[in-house]
Amino acid sequence: MNRARLRKRTAFWLIHLGLLVWLVIALTPPVMLLAASLNRTALFRSPVDLLLLRDFSLENFGAAFVAGDFWFFFTNSLIISTAAVVITLVVCVPLAYGLNKIGDRQRNAVSFGVLAMRFIPYVVLALPMFLIFVQIGLTGSRVGLVLAHLAIHIPFATWMLVGFFATVPRELEEAGIVDGCSPWRLFWNVSLPVVRSGVIALAILVFIISWNEYLFALFLAGAGAQPLTVGITRFLGGAEIGAQYGVIAAYAVLIVAPVIFFALAANRYIVSGMTAGAVKG
Repeated sequence: MNRARLRKRTAFWLIHLGLLVWLVIALTPPVMLLAASLNRTALFRSPVDLLLLRDFSLENFGAAFVAGDFWFFFTNSLIISTAAVVITLVVCVPLAYGLNKIGDRQRNAVSFGVLAMRFIPYVVLALPMFLIFVQIGLTGSRVGLVLAHLAIHIPFATWMLVGFFATVPRELEEAGIVDGCSPWRLFWNVSLPVVRSGVIALAILVFIISWNEYLFALFLAGAGAQPLTVGITRFLGGAEIGAQYGVIAAYAVLIVAPVIFFALAANRYIVSGMTAGAVKG
């Protein structure tokens, strides 16, 4: 009995020790990034000096805002990400709902076809999109960048939402039909409220993906439409100037901070939404 209890206790402490090691490894990069942003010189200082803030300064953040034109790139990122979320939901929510009303075989075929677009690497799409946008006059515009983001989001969002709508109890919809609901009211007043948390979670994920997207922004965004992920590259410098690592770290912190606060504020929607499609009700 004592041996069994000792084994359980040993296993308990080993698991927690492993989790602690994993936590330290996972937190080291963001902590070092924050420390580098708060030191005047980040490149030639040891990790201990960085963490102890031996050369503490807020100059890097000042340079990120002023020399980095932070608010200009922030506005572009916010407009592009918000537009991508709104259009994705407007297109994908009714599309996924409709897919759940057709036969299983047809739904699976269409869902796989939509999801298959997500398998294509972004770099394969970037050049064809650039050539198309040149022909239709969307090169370098926010509209073109939003359309590129939709090519990423719509397959992923549709596939996720099909799973969410599959959890809506059939009896609930049948009761709505008996009460005289039209197809639109059945969708809006019966099915959509059931999957609301999933839709909100998906909107958050789409926003984060758009906010962090870099490849399309590099290929397709002009000087007036570049988001934060491209704006940070102006501090990479050249052979003469060199990269401004402290300012890059501060800029990266400013890019990541809104997403972290947004995700923490909507944490319960993310958790409930991601589990909503796991079990079919």
